[in-house]
Amino acid sequence: MTWRNWMGRLPLAIVATAAFCAIGAGMPARAAAPARCDVADVVTQALPSIVNITVVKVLTTNGEADGVAATADGKSIANTPVPAGAGDEPTPPHFETFVGSGSIINPAGVIITNKHVIKDAAVITVRLNDNTEVPAQLIAAASLVDLALLKVNVPQPLPTLPFGNSAALRIGQTVIAVGNPLGLGTSVSVGVVSARGRDLMSSPFDDYIQTDATINPGNSGGPLMDCSGKIVGINTALLSNSHVLGSIGIGFALPANEAQFVASRLDNLQSAAPSWVGLHLQTLTARLATIFGRPDTSGAIVTAVVPDSSAAAAGIQPGDIIAGADGHALASASAVLTYIVTRPIGQPISLLIWRDRQMQDVEVRGTPWPDLTALRSNVLASPALVAAAQATGLGLQLAAKATTEQTRSGPVIGVQVAAVTHGSQADAMGLRPGDVIERVDGKPATSPADVMHELARGASSDGDLVALLVHGKTDTRWVTLYVGRVYVSGLLATPELPGGFGSVGDASAWTP
Repeated sequence: MTWRNWMGRLPLAIVATAAFCAIGAGMPARAAAPARCDVADVVTQALPSIVNITVVKVLTTNGEADGVAATADGKSIANTPVPAGAGDEPTPPHFETFVGSGSIINPAGVIITNKHVIKDAAVITVRLNDNTEVPAQLIAAASLVDLALLKVNVPQPLPTLPFGNSAALRIGQTVIAVGNPLGLGTSVSVGVVSARGRDLMSSPFDDYIQTDATINPGNSGGPLMDCSGKIVGINTALLSNSHVLGSIGIGFALPANEAQFVASRLDNLQSAAPSWVGLHLQTLTARLATIFGRPDTSGAIVTAVVPDSSAAAAGIQPGDIIAGADGHALASASAVLTYIVTRPIGQPISLLIWRDRQMQDVEVRGTPWPDLTALRSNVLASPALVAAAQATGLGLQLAAKATTEQTRSGPVIGVQVAAVTHGSQADAMGLRPGDVIERVDGKPATSPADVMHELARGASSDGDLVALLVHGKTDTRWVTLYVGRVYVSGLLATPELPGGFGSVGDASAWTP
């Protein structure tokens, strides 16, 4: 989300009374309650391994489109109507600042986050738990899964957050979400696993964990942890309304098992690639089951078969319903695809297929997944767009020193904004003619020349971000502008050793 866009349990007496009555009535004793989840201890141990991510992106639209479902940095993922004027009009390339989160999963400085957090990035900065800020580079991003790996270079090994077993999660289990909501800084929320197996996006891993732990824009890429302090999910999306893009208690996390599996391949591109057979699937519905004569809705119906793929060679065709593989019942499209991608390359897979109102076995063999990683040009900002955005500049013209009307806190004294270039960074961050800049960072704005001097300092030792305290028509707010130079060619990490960046954990034996 852009910086400009953010500005009960039952009474104990009743529970005790119910327990007393059950014992007094001679009912059988219940199983021992699980150990208490000490959230404070879990978070204390985990925080050194969780990072805040700030990304300067090059965009060609202003603002964020409203939507019902959105990734947790405000990007819409739902095919929902967008109100007119919601900010989707084309503009010249310009810089905007976004926030996200991540977890350190290798002491060499490897960080896992969502791909959408660093999409269109020109600058990526990571803030460690001790408030140290370091530049980050992209190791790789997945092509069909919303995951990316970043690398920071620091002199000492970093603490890491281990992966847990997301397959063992139970509905109602306590989970802890940590991230950087709305850019406020590291924040913690607690909830439960509300549901599993939610299908949100078109990927082989549409098996999202639903939670009521608060997830807001900026939480993207941060961990969803269990009570042992292990990553059980990567916070990715939230369900919201078209009025306020924020938490309504329905958030989604990519399961840790899937995340670790994909990350282990991104981390070491020489490792075994995921298995692929060339199927496009859709989870079976009751109506489709009726039409195709299937007695239940368990399974996935084929929508397309890639030519010259293993599935095509096996004679699979649209309308076939895959109900299982190798003796395992598979209830959904995501279950089928997940099973396939985790099989060894070349190993025969016996698919149980419903065709012509009867079951039959069809054998396929997986081949290496084509285009496992996303192309750099599809993830990071292009040098041409960066150059265009820098040519546009801040787009800010200032007038003479101004004193405006009296407010509750006294008169507003500062430098008035005379004009704002359409599509510029100043425009994107909400600055408008007539606004008064009261302070630049911590210093009073005394003249247009002083303000412009601070905004023109570039990549000096003072940093690349400048905060302006702006008095507008309806409020007074801090606005951040990026004033540094951008060298996008340095955003790609290269492995220092022949073995790559290290290991994110052994996911080779994982099965769904």
